Amino acid sequence: MIDNIIIHSSDSPWGTAREIKLWHTDLPPRGRGWSDIGYHFIILNGKPVDSSFYLEPLDGSIECGRRLDGDMDIEPDEIGIHTLGYNKSSIGICMIGMKLRTGITFTIREFDALKGLLIALCRHYTIDPNKVLGHCETTSGKKQGKTCPEFDVAPFRTWLKGRV
Repeated sequence: MIDNIIIHSSDSPWGTAREIKLWHTDLPPRGRGWSDIGYHFIILNGKPVDSSFYLEPLDGSIECGRRLDGDMDIEPDEIGIHTLGYNKSSIGICMIGMKLRTGITFTIREFDALKGLLIALCRHYTIDPNKVLGHCETTSGKKQGKTCPEFDVAPFRTWLKGRV
């Protein structure tokens, strides 16, 4: 049963599902040595390679990461690796971006894509908008001192309530 949607940030100014998969599957010290990408969906900011190269059509694009087959259960090969204690019953979404001294690098198109994806996922899996959390709001995220996704998710929950 899918109970939650957990929102993350990549803590990088650029990236794609392919890059994140490398970060997750490469052996340490470059990567984490996981079996697959940790997130189910990645929302791009238009910067696929480095922070100086921007492709407007990619800004707000959604890429699939770890597989989901669309039924109401997460089978073993669909379990993400994104939030300790929540992986077996949640969908992980990663926004490309990070908090800098000058502010947050997320784009309007990323936030619009996030809204669309949240509506679709909440409707499909009948997830209560109150169960859409930032990684920092989860029990394990609080214990670990996480700040991810670097923005307040509460307004997204409020926005969702009248739409799902």
